[in-house]
Amino acid sequence: MEYATVWDADACIDDLITARLTDPPAAVRQPGAGLYLLIDPFLGDPVLPEALQEGLSADALDAERSKVWQRPTLALSLPEGLSMDKSLAPYLVALTGVDDPWMDSSVQWAIQETVQTWHDDLPSPVAHRVGGWLQSAAQAPAVAAHLSQWLRLRTHQPTTARYLRLADRRVLGLARHVLGEGTLAASLAPIQHWHWLDAHGAWTTMSAHLRPQPASQFPVFDAQQWALMAHGPNVHHQMARRIAQRLTRSDCPAPSSWPPVDAAQWQAAVLASQAMTPDRRPQP
Repeated sequence: MEYATVWDADACIDDLITARLTDPPAAVRQPGAGLYLLIDPFLGDPVLPEALQEGLSADALDAERSKVWQRPTLALSLPEGLSMDKSLAPYLVALTGVDDPWMDSSVQWAIQETVQTWHDDLPSPVAHRVGGWLQSAAQAPAVAAHLSQWLRLRTHQPTTARYLRLADRRVLGLARHVLGEGTLAASLAPIQHWHWLDAHGAWTTMSAHLRPQPASQFPVFDAQQWALMAHGPNVHHQMARRIAQRLTRSDCPAPSSWPPVDAAQWQAAVLASQAMTPDRRPQP
């Protein structure tokens, strides 16, 4: 097996952007549903030049953001009792459709974020601001209200955590692996499709069941499942590390040809993360 010394991040980004914009999920072009861009501003907003002041109401946040996006925005509600300002909560941007210029821009941002993450020796985390693109025939406030309920952590494991940060697409991908797509999809409605770019920069879609569960039945993590989610940062690091190692191989195909991350790759990253101590050295 031959190895190259470096890989070209800019070339990967350009190649992925061309491929993903050329071939979006087929459902995105289907009529009859609104298209929403989900943004997580926790580590920085992609369009606002500076952070919004703390203490603003949801209406005030929507007004400030809508000025910049030139599109309606809807702030999501954080779980009760969470000591985090509302301005750091995820929000939705109502796009005019797949041909909205913000669609192309947000795909480019997501790819740049993903490829930057493949450098596994970064001194600080890469902000994953693009949570995905959601389709729904419901009114925008209903979509925002439903997503806000999803952000509340439900687990049988005693924990002080309250917030399930699914607007970070890495968390969404891990939750889908840990709980199973069927469990998540059962409570997805009124959202019909949730599209995102995974750790490979590949399109991934989760679609709602035709017969949705009652709105009160949101995903619940058992103790073992939540323990896996709690390893999230290490799991994502291991995923990025394996991708970086793959890219150094001289026979590595272009990332634009990679399929979505599969269950075996998730499990390998989970097992690798569990075998490491906090300082990333193997346990004795």
